[in-house]
Amino acid sequence: MLGGASAAFFATNLPLLAATSDAFPAASPWSVGLGARMRLIRGAPLGSAFAAGIEIALEPGFRTYWRLPGSAGVPPVFDWSASRNLGSVTPDWPAPRRLLEEGASVIGYTGDNLVLPLRIAAIDSKMPVELVLSLSYAACKTICVPEKGEAALTLVPGISEGLYFALIEAAGREVPKRVEPASLGLDRPQAAMLALGSSDPSLSLALDLGAGEHVLDIFVEGPENWLFGAPKEDGGSGNVRLPLIDHPKWVDRAAEIPFTVTMLTDMRAVETVIGARAAS
Repeated sequence: MLGGASAAFFATNLPLLAATSDAFPAASPWSVGLGARMRLIRGAPLGSAFAAGIEIALEPGFRTYWRLPGSAGVPPVFDWSASRNLGSVTPDWPAPRRLLEEGASVIGYTGDNLVLPLRIAAIDSKMPVELVLSLSYAACKTICVPEKGEAALTLVPGISEGLYFALIEAAGREVPKRVEPASLGLDRPQAAMLALGSSDPSLSLALDLGAGEHVLDIFVEGPENWLFGAPKEDGGSGNVRLPLIDHPKWVDRAAEIPFTVTMLTDMRAVETVIGARAAS
């Protein structure tokens, strides 16, 4: 929660401050690293979707990683513990790309900048949120550089959208849409088959795609140390197989394992959660 003095100040002056949005910056200062820099930017009014965002600007030739970095990457780690009046914060992830790094497959982003829209809820919706982030991430070119970004931004109820609202909204449109497994045909019996046999360990998916739709890539996240490679067509339209690269040492074959499946096609980007039982 906000400290007593800060709370009293905001409680007394909040209507005036909300009317004078210039009193609060639309972005934090840049936290500059080697090959990348990061900051917080203000988006929609507090209480709406995408109230803020994390912007990571990459220098030419550099890349950074998705929440599941692949076989060689480093996932970002968010620390919001110094924030005040923050009930919850959830980053949304634009669709990533599969990249090659020293012969290994990694998952991440290239280009000028990356924006992660943030969904924020306050503990007390009538009071400001003091958003404070310590972000550990990596920026990679020929070598990977561990980065530590620090940023802080105050979000005040009643203040209109910030200067970077359109940037955050555009990133939000690149976030895979959350759908039910049935919309991809993955609710059918044996639509998801997980084989752990030594001859061909893999996850096979029998997808129900639209007319003329083609899979570009699929990323699968498991509850522990599951790691799958790039999808390969497996005997017909919509049927794909993802080779198993790594998995936990012990797997309960009687239990249904939840997997988050992010699918990119030439028509859409979607995300769903499925269950699969391991078979030999």
